[in-house]
Amino acid sequence: MDSRFDSILSGRRPHVLVIGCGAVGSVAAHHLAADEAIGDVLLADVDGELAKRTAAHLRSPKARAMQIDASDEDALRRAMRGCGLVINTALPRFNRRIQSAALGEHVNYLDPANDSADPFADSDTWNAAGLTALCAMGEDPGLSNVFARYAADGMDRVESIKVRDGDTASSPDYPFIALFSPETFVEETLAPSRIWRDGKYDSVPPFGEFETYEFPAPIGPLPVYSVDHEEVDTLPRFIGKGVRHVDFKLALDPATVQTLKLFRDLHLLEPGAAGGPSPRRALFAALPKPADLAGRVDGYAAILVEVAGERDGQHVVHTVYSVLGHREASEKFGATATAYLTGTGVAAGAILLASGAIREKGKVSPETLDPGPFFPLLRKFGVDVREQVRWERSVA
Repeated sequence: MDSRFDSILSGRRPHVLVIGCGAVGSVAAHHLAADEAIGDVLLADVDGELAKRTAAHLRSPKARAMQIDASDEDALRRAMRGCGLVINTALPRFNRRIQSAALGEHVNYLDPANDSADPFADSDTWNAAGLTALCAMGEDPGLSNVFARYAADGMDRVESIKVRDGDTASSPDYPFIALFSPETFVEETLAPSRIWRDGKYDSVPPFGEFETYEFPAPIGPLPVYSVDHEEVDTLPRFIGKGVRHVDFKLALDPATVQTLKLFRDLHLLEPGAAGGPSPRRALFAALPKPADLAGRVDGYAAILVEVAGERDGQHVVHTVYSVLGHREASEKFGATATAYLTGTGVAAGAILLASGAIREKGKVSPETLDPGPFFPLLRKFGVDVREQVRWERSVA
């Protein structure tokens, strides 16, 4: 059975359903509505008024809005009819429900974050249906995987891949901020993480594997910690070339670490008794929404991937990175730098799918794709990707 994206060959542009109209979904929708490869962009959210405001902000005749509960598979299937792609920029816990609906309606799928250790277990089912599910295509994961594949392609053997997320964000209005889903941010920083080390996984406690990492200017040195992330699961699996070490570390300043530990120690993440008060719900309701932080955050965001290995008998370190200021992102794009980089990664994957540049079927991770077509799109969207190659010594 052919994918609905095969309609491109007959000149029809696929319609896209974007579920989740927060900071990331809004950025992705902006890019999609402006791209010639995309038909209508249907914006859906549990908050119907938010969906309407987001669609109106796009000022595009292609943008439409609707209210939807992402936990209602019947409603999802109705919304997907006539679409070629559905994108979940809501919480990752909705991935599987939306994927199930997409399979049922024969619609391609994309999300910026995985919700399980092996989201590719049912890849053969998607492949047999002639569909593509591009999993974890945002900033990190997403652009980070593309950067890793690009650097690894130039090596005969890969020794290590280090993913570093650096940020110097601060807000004069809020003492604690999360630049992407607060729920996801708090949960992943307080959870144990894993590192692929010497060809096997090691478990790391929360706030483990501390180091000070030197990010490119204007960021400089930042404290970083190992955090549970998709790249550590997928890069050893799909990059190959003998990679022995993969880790992901996130920059966290001392005040943020102290606040996160306080949330945990005060049991503020507990759901509470059924029908009673919920500390967890109260906490996340009190935190500012990422979409409301545009123009209210200073500092810079960086995604950086450092790949070490061998090329032509020499040891080489290839670093690929992008740095964007939060104020610059707000002035140019109406978003924080984090939301812009993530939403741009989502849109780049979607546009490459819609244009036929990505033709792989089944469930795929970004590092399994040709990285070349991503970079012109990133430049078009104002994302400056830079690289450094350091030759260190001859391999004995």
